[in-house]
Amino acid sequence: MYIHRDMRLHSLARLAPALAALLLAGCSAVGGGSGAPVPLEDPRAGAEPAEGPPVRRDLKYVVVDVDVNELRYMDGDRVLWRAPVGTGTGFRLTARGRDWQFNTPSGTMYVQFKEQNPTWFIPDWWFIENKRPVPPLDSPERRQEGGLGAAAVYLGNEIAIHGTDKPELLGRRVSHGCIRLSNENALRLYHNVQVGTPVIIVGDAPVLGEQPDSVAAFTRQARRVPTPPNPLARLGTQALLTRLDRELAAPDSSHAWVNTAHTLIGRGLADDAIALRGLLSRAGQARSPARREEYATFLADAFSRGSLRVVVSLNRIPQEARERAAEEIVEATMEMWHGDLDAPTTPWPTRRLPRERLGPEGQAGWTAIQQAEAAYRARYRPRSASTAARGG
Repeated sequence: MYIHRDMRLHSLARLAPALAALLLAGCSAVGGGSGAPVPLEDPRAGAEPAEGPPVRRDLKYVVVDVDVNELRYMDGDRVLWRAPVGTGTGFRLTARGRDWQFNTPSGTMYVQFKEQNPTWFIPDWWFIENKRPVPPLDSPERRQEGGLGAAAVYLGNEIAIHGTDKPELLGRRVSHGCIRLSNENALRLYHNVQVGTPVIIVGDAPVLGEQPDSVAAFTRQARRVPTPPNPLARLGTQALLTRLDRELAAPDSSHAWVNTAHTLIGRGLADDAIALRGLLSRAGQARSPARREEYATFLADAFSRGSLRVVVSLNRIPQEARERAAEEIVEATMEMWHGDLDAPTTPWPTRRLPRERLGPEGQAGWTAIQQAEAAYRARYRPRSASTAARGG
C-alpha cells in the first residue's frame, strides 16, 4: 500500500486507526520494530514510505542520527531540542525459512500519521524470539494496547518513532528497527510534527550476523509496566494555565511546560473551552525564541486535530491575541511543509475547514487564519519545490 503525496493531509488523519495496523506490524516499546518486510500474506504488511518534496534546510524537520543514537528537532540549522533514542541492533533473525534484519534504515522519510497511546500489532518474529507458538494473524494475542508507549509517529516501511517503558536503554542500539524515545519526548515530538514533516535518518546503521540469544533476551519483551498517570490530571484548568505562564517564563533549559501544554490540549479538544482559549491566548508569550517556535507547533497540532474548536475559540479571545495565535498556527504549519506553496496539496490551515461550515461563532477566527495565510504567502513567495535544497 502506498500513501501518495496527493492524498489530503486531513484524510490521512481520519484514516489513522486503520493505517496503524497496516503500517506497523513490527514495533514495540520494549521489543522495537523490524526494518525487514513482513510476509505478503500478512494483511498488516507495512506501507512503503511516502514520497515527498526535497527537504529545505531553512524549515523544520527531524534528524535521527544512528551513529550517536540521538534525535534532533530542527528549525533550519538550529536544534530546538535533542534527546537520546534507541535504534536497531543490526542483527539478523533466521527461523522457519524466514529472515529479518533488525536495523534502522537511513534516508529521508515523511510523517504519515501520528497517534497517542497506540496499539502494537505483534509480528511473527516476536513470538519466535520468545519461543512461543506463532498465532494466526487475526489472533487477539497479536494486539497489545500501549505497546508503543505514550505516542508514536509513523514513517512507513514498519518504522515509527515511539515511546518506551525502558528509558534506561535509550542511547543504545537495542530495538528491532524502530526509533525509541522516552514517553515524555515521544509526546513532545507528537505535538511538534505533522503529516508530511521530513524525518532524515543519518549515520551508518550496522548490518550484523545472526542474533545471539543473549541479545534476544536483552531486547525481549518484559512484563508490561503500566504507564503512570499524568500527575497534572488532578489540577484544575485555571491552575494549569497559571502553571503554564510560570513555565513559559522559566530558563531556556526547562521543558516542564511541555506536559502542561499537552494536558491543556487534551482538555481543550475534549470540550474544555477555557483550556483552549487559554492556550491560544499565550501564543508568542514564551521567554525564549526557541520556546516560542516550539509552542507554536503545539498550537498547530491542536488546530490540525480540532480545527472547528480552535476557530471558535479564536473567535472568543481578544483581537490582538487572536491575530497573534492565527499567525503562529499558520507559521508553524507551513514551516513543516517543504513543498510548493501553490501545490494543490499544500496544507494551508483554511483547507481543513471550509468557511461555509462555520456559523457566526467562527467567522472572526477563520478570517484571522485566512489573513495570516495571506501575510505568510506575501513574506515567503516565491517558494517552490524547484528552489529547495535537497536533504540527505
